[in-house]
Amino acid sequence: MRETLRSPGVEQRPPFLIRNVLVAHAIAFATDKILREGLSPDGRKLLKQFVVKAWMGTKVSIAKDISRLNQESSLDIEVKGQEYIPSSGPTIFVANHTHGGPLNNIGQFFEMVKEGENARFNVDNDQVREPFIIVQRGLGKARLMRLLSGVFYDIVAENSFGCEIVAIPKHNDSGEIINGQNLRPAAIERIIDGGASLWLPQGREREPDDFRFPEKATGFLKRINERDGFTQLVPIRSIPDQQGNIKIVFGTPVDINHVVANGGINYFAQNHIAPLK
Repeated sequence: MRETLRSPGVEQRPPFLIRNVLVAHAIAFATDKILREGLSPDGRKLLKQFVVKAWMGTKVSIAKDISRLNQESSLDIEVKGQEYIPSSGPTIFVANHTHGGPLNNIGQFFEMVKEGENARFNVDNDQVREPFIIVQRGLGKARLMRLLSGVFYDIVAENSFGCEIVAIPKHNDSGEIINGQNLRPAAIERIIDGGASLWLPQGREREPDDFRFPEKATGFLKRINERDGFTQLVPIRSIPDQQGNIKIVFGTPVDINHVVANGGINYFAQNHIAPLK
């Protein structure tokens, strides 16, 4: 199935009925229930503050703000290979999607964004310098949970954190994504204009040694390559341990044109992500 891109539109602000202080604190309370395990008291306080600010429409930086929560967790994140991250230019960080680390497994992604932002020191514009995460709209299998979490992602992740939101992937028995992701054309523009993105093409958590990536993701690489053949793909491997800690390893960047010419996403996963130790 061909992946479709949604048309760019005017930024939507949530109606005041839900964008108010009472609802913001209720959302912060629910978020704390989900992500509080292992967080220090100061970490939980910070988490609630960030959620309230984001829900009310304030811009919150993942690299400078949200990533601070990892330092308030009982779980550790070890990072290697930061020296390989390009200091500027169109960049896509491509990572395997596995469990481990603070904040119910998502702290590792905030750490990747922080390291990407730190390394891109030649970019003057803060919004361009910080990698944006491509995230799915909503969580869970229950219809109501997906609906409510989808609203949360639209308001908080997209409007405040600057993420790009895609449809929840549907997988077949082979792990291939069979539905359109509905990614905005603006996401591609953000990359080719010198920005950076964090992308986890597998669409759901896999075992640490599972490097089967959906072939559908090659289509996204081809569209980027058609617009900018100089985009760099930076491989990232997440490696959890038995205690729940995680190691993040950045690898040597690869030209997108080389990856597309040699088979696409699975060539990249097998030859550039899997070997990272």
